[in-house]
Amino acid sequence: MMQHLDMALLSAFVERWQPDTNTFHMPFGEISILLHDVHHILRIPVDGELMGDEASQDTLKSDMGGLVRLSVDAQVGGKWKSKGYDNGAMHAEGLLVRGGELKIKEMEVQCYLFVLLGSTLFVDKSRDRLRPAINLFLKDHRRLTDYAWRAGSLAYLYRQLGVATRAGSKGLCGCLTLFQAWIYEYFPLFRPSQLPQSPDAPRDSSWISPRLPGGDEARQRLVRYRQLLDELSADDVTWTPYGRDGHTDIPRSLYTSPIRFSDIAEGYDPARCLRQFGYRQIIPRAMTVPHD
Repeated sequence: MMQHLDMALLSAFVERWQPDTNTFHMPFGEISILLHDVHHILRIPVDGELMGDEASQDTLKSDMGGLVRLSVDAQVGGKWKSKGYDNGAMHAEGLLVRGGELKIKEMEVQCYLFVLLGSTLFVDKSRDRLRPAINLFLKDHRRLTDYAWRAGSLAYLYRQLGVATRAGSKGLCGCLTLFQAWIYEYFPLFRPSQLPQSPDAPRDSSWISPRLPGGDEARQRLVRYRQLLDELSADDVTWTPYGRDGHTDIPRSLYTSPIRFSDIAEGYDPARCLRQFGYRQIIPRAMTVPHD
């Protein structure tokens, strides 16, 4: 588990997530993580092509074999399976080791980017396995900046929040750094200490997240967080953490339509949240997709 995360806090918010609307249902109304939040918190690309490329499991496995220069049979058998391959998913450490073994600069870079994205934006519940679909967007280095990584990472997080609300679901994945920093930005009641930073720096780096104990203390925090959320009012929310024009500075964040990551498509409707704090007039009836 990543030490900077307060899983009790994230769990309390997950309990209020509604997958049908992709919003948190609070006593004062609905609120959600929007594309301009991803921009300000993570500073990843704003514009780009929706990440809607899909492939079958066999194709994904074949692509992974091409990346690590091993046949599928070699990947799933013997030493390599324990080092890095498990039912189509790569283990981060094994992929980095293999990238170094290949001694092909392009392959090393692709393996590094794979691990970087799989351990930040598209985190698996296992914390050390990487989803093969990530490789669909890394095969051509010239196209890396063509994709709407911001929308892809948010679609993936939306889906994982929805999965976490299901009965019997265990754990939570996705870009939890984004999730937790978003809570800090909008809800002062839960904020830790903050460091001064440059206006252009990712805002997630400004929060000093304390290392919190688990076990009984985590359960006690969860109970307390639930109580605070039950009593929350609109006055307890910082509605414009990035300034009054924090959303209009990034017009693409007003896009209204599904956002994608591979086979994941999630509805995105900023109007459900923005109209609550006086921005309804700026939302047109129809928006273009993030990439013209």
